[in-house]
Amino acid sequence: MAEITVDARGLACPKPLIMTKAALAKLAVGREMTVIIDNETSKQNVERFLKDNGATSSCNDDAGVFTLKVLKQRMDLPRPNAQEYCVPQPLNNPEPGRNEQNPPVILFKNNKMGFGPDELGSILIKAFINTIKELSPLPSALIFYNNGIHLTVEGSPVLDPLLDIQNRGVTILVCGTCLDYFNKKALLKVGTISNMFTILETLANAHHVIAP
Repeated sequence: MAEITVDARGLACPKPLIMTKAALAKLAVGREMTVIIDNETSKQNVERFLKDNGATSSCNDDAGVFTLKVLKQRMDLPRPNAQEYCVPQPLNNPEPGRNEQNPPVILFKNNKMGFGPDELGSILIKAFINTIKELSPLPSALIFYNNGIHLTVEGSPVLDPLLDIQNRGVTILVCGTCLDYFNKKALLKVGTISNMFTILETLANAHHVIAP
């Protein structure tokens, strides 16, 4: 049997995680596979996913191209939700200032912006999201919880700009508890269903947080 190879070069999280999970599920216990990634953050996320699911891995770094040799050691996957491992890389630059090493995390608590008439709040949040792509650097993540999750589901007026932002490599986390509360999980159109630990970890690792 040929060794399974996952080539995730050029792909942003959570795609490398999803591809790794699919390959690991097909792999027989005791067999090896290879995962190739050219992104440090995705490499770390995949390594955490593999470790938590009973697989061992070794990594070779060739000028920023990471080749993971993975050995499957158990049949089941104790933590199969690969998307929950899509966490931005902790920032190492302690200096203040908003530069390429210090992107923000943007937190959406509501589907409107500010306090006042709902119509005005809807206009403002739409303009805000449409402007995010102009930021330099782009945010490391967008987080949606409570009423903010309505911006990520079917019928949202900002799905196109959010998909564009996601395709540029920005992580979008959507509160799973909130989706369940509003009965909207099946209607999610952009982003990754997340839990409170991942949301808190992302906020804790952020250089600064913007909450419109």
